Amino acid sequence: MASLANTLLWRPAPIATITVRQFLGGKAAWVVSFLAFAPCVFALIYLLRTDVNTPRGFLIDVYYRGVMAPTILPIAILILATGALGNEVEDRTLPYLVLKPISRFRIVVEKLLGVLAVGLPAILLGIFATWLIIRLGTDESTSFVAQGTPTSVDAVLWPMLASATLGVVATAAIFLLVSLVIPRALIVGILYAFAWESLLGRFLPGVKIISIRHYVESTFVALLDARDATLSGGYSVSTSVITIAAAVVVSVLLATWRLSKMNLE
Repeated sequence: MASLANTLLWRPAPIATITVRQFLGGKAAWVVSFLAFAPCVFALIYLLRTDVNTPRGFLIDVYYRGVMAPTILPIAILILATGALGNEVEDRTLPYLVLKPISRFRIVVEKLLGVLAVGLPAILLGIFATWLIIRLGTDESTSFVAQGTPTSVDAVLWPMLASATLGVVATAAIFLLVSLVIPRALIVGILYAFAWESLLGRFLPGVKIISIRHYVESTFVALLDARDATLSGGYSVSTSVITIAAAVVVSVLLATWRLSKMNLE
């Protein structure tokens, strides 16, 4: 069965398959999985003292006001995205890749698919596991609830998963491109995540327009559509999706162009 599945994956997307193998065979997948499931620890700690916040309030805080969307998501995907092509450049194996009878565009697309095949399930499973711990470990009727505040944790799951998916795809595509342009792209990406997304993007209105985090948060808040989660200057879901889609397409095309112009000798 394993060999059959491997063959089925290999034929339509050989480069994506190799990329996934590289991630799973190295440390990258383990690090990403650790980061993705780290919020579960916060959820377990919360269960020790549920009177400080509602279960729903905790999930909202830890997702878009805390560590999930602003920090864990971008750093986890950066590790994969900057390594997918960046490692090929550093190891000088990229010439062997481009010599294959495969277009540069397909190489970029399959590398992106490889990143998403590893990173997206990890992030979404980490979010689901965190939600499940809170869902099974708390009783909404006995938790501290401010009068008139929504209490359902079920309504929070879909907005978290949907907005995180947008963030993963955008981060993967953009930093796949960055890894072809800037040496040590992972360091640059981490600085971007902390300085641009977490600090400047949070307080400077103009920066938000080109902040992945802001579109992730906008999607989350719009889908949740409740007064316990608000965002100043947030966009609609359609605007966020269109903007992210455009960013992904542009990143893939620029990465293809960059790959065709690189000196691989």
